[in-house]
Amino acid sequence: MNDERLEIQKRHTLNWLIQGAAQHAGMTFHHLVRDELNALDPRLVGLYDQYALINLLQYWQVDGTLLLGWPPRFWRRASSKRNHPFFGHPLLSKYGGTLAEAGRQRALARCNEKGLTRLPIAFSFQVLHVIEHLRTLEAPHRPQLVQLAKGTASMVWEIPQERLDGELSSKIVLEGGLLPARCIRGAAFRAGIVGYGGVVQRGDNLMVVGKGTNWQLLAKELVKGTAELICLHGLSQLGDDMYRRVLDVTDRLDLEPWMLQSGGELWRRLLASLPDGLPVAKVLMHLARLPAGTLESMVAAVIEQPEGATGRLASLAI
Repeated sequence: MNDERLEIQKRHTLNWLIQGAAQHAGMTFHHLVRDELNALDPRLVGLYDQYALINLLQYWQVDGTLLLGWPPRFWRRASSKRNHPFFGHPLLSKYGGTLAEAGRQRALARCNEKGLTRLPIAFSFQVLHVIEHLRTLEAPHRPQLVQLAKGTASMVWEIPQERLDGELSSKIVLEGGLLPARCIRGAAFRAGIVGYGGVVQRGDNLMVVGKGTNWQLLAKELVKGTAELICLHGLSQLGDDMYRRVLDVTDRLDLEPWMLQSGGELWRRLLASLPDGLPVAKVLMHLARLPAGTLESMVAAVIEQPEGATGRLASLAI
């Protein structure tokens, strides 16, 4: 296999981890700062619980499948259709569907506890209610919520808050060069985007930028942007031409939903594998530096037997 193909596979794997970190953060971050959120409005945490489940389960709802397609069919085709974006990838083609379904079942099991309906039509109406309710409750507290999102991301990733730039807005406007749409589906995603996280250069510094239409999305995007910053260690050895070719294939807006729906479960298993006392940012940095084949072997171990992967992850930091 040529070097470019290996680098494409590696970047897909790193994007999977990046999106997985973001999805997992969306499910859990509001509980890390429950007291602070309750001080602003005690109704927020419950709504964030519901919105987090909505964010994942939307891919199996009617609107999601009309836009994207039925998830089980997409993942089945990954191992058999040469024109599939993940065809030939040793991890996504094998484990993507399994992890997506595991994440879905975990979310469905929480619906009753969190007061979220599983009935398709009622689900759509409840989505609108949750979004509008959050918009109303958050409006008086936006400055405090931005600082809280930055503080939470800083705490988890051990990154200075000065390198984080957050924005809460009812509508996300992207500059022309950000997240270019390479297909009709990608253009539809871009037009309705509700969150953005990434890395930008300002002067001599690389900054993490996060934008969201609510606090849960903003926190999620700051996590995603910080993970992207860390994973730049995995691209630093590429020449400019190779770098552009790899990202042109892998960093596509229309691939993000598939990474999100399966990546949260991947990240959960990675966290379960972490050795005690080893920061997750350090583990991700070392993973990003691995050659493609070694990275794939490590991630496969995390998926198949998280507890057994602990020793291998610990060896990265030696």
